[in-house]
Amino acid sequence: MNDGRVSRRGLFAGAGALAGAVLLDACSSASKGASGSTTSAAVTASTAVGTSVAASAPPTSAAAATDTSEAAAGTAARYVPKGPTTGDAVAVTFHFDGQSALVKHLLDVMKDEQLHATFFAIGKWITANPKLTHRAIADGHELGNHTEHHLSMLTLGRKQVRAEIVDGGKALTPYIGSIGKWFRPSGTDVPNQIILDEAGKAGYPVSVGYDVNSLDYKEVGAKKVIDTVKRGVGPGSIVSMHFGHQDTIDALPTILDYLRTNNLRPVTVSELLG
Repeated sequence: MNDGRVSRRGLFAGAGALAGAVLLDACSSASKGASGSTTSAAVTASTAVGTSVAASAPPTSAAAATDTSEAAAGTAARYVPKGPTTGDAVAVTFHFDGQSALVKHLLDVMKDEQLHATFFAIGKWITANPKLTHRAIADGHELGNHTEHHLSMLTLGRKQVRAEIVDGGKALTPYIGSIGKWFRPSGTDVPNQIILDEAGKAGYPVSVGYDVNSLDYKEVGAKKVIDTVKRGVGPGSIVSMHFGHQDTIDALPTILDYLRTNNLRPVTVSELLG
């Protein structure tokens, strides 16, 4: 660990006290298993880029189950939970929102570590936090769409799914000049067919999942976050992490050291998937 990072941690020693005031992330949806990994055999079989999982997770509410009257227009998005395994790249991704002091601290750690990552942004949050969003872009990070309000999308009907995706994309446009290339649904990493249809119609060819869930949003302690990533990561992995949690701040440098010492290169989703 370099001296710059140590001094910066000292500067932010009080940031951990703020974490207790942060609401637990909605990504702790019951749609994920205790380990955070996808258990569907169909999903396991779809780890190659470009594989489509048409209906990996069925709707979990009457509204989503019955609101299927509108046929998809155009090509549905493809669910991609992992990239090519033949290289050395690992995409490091983050859910982008949270208490501002913790967001700033994690951005500082990333800058010290020279990490460029993909941030899946909550539209409502980035609209309310333009300075932090502009800083993320200036630091070289990539922004993707993680919906407007971060609702549990498997419980939504088609019209609300569409609105969450479209409005999340609109929120990105003032910052990056477009709706962005990448979409990730909220409340689940595995989209149902309605989500895939509406993401495709909105202009997203890919719904980006992940094969390594760091569990940082559960605030299980930095050591467990580190061990979880070490246990699951490999060439082509997509790692899911979050802003707004002290465990993430504490664990990230060790995770990056582990990747680099094991000849794995941390990259953005665009670098991994093209």
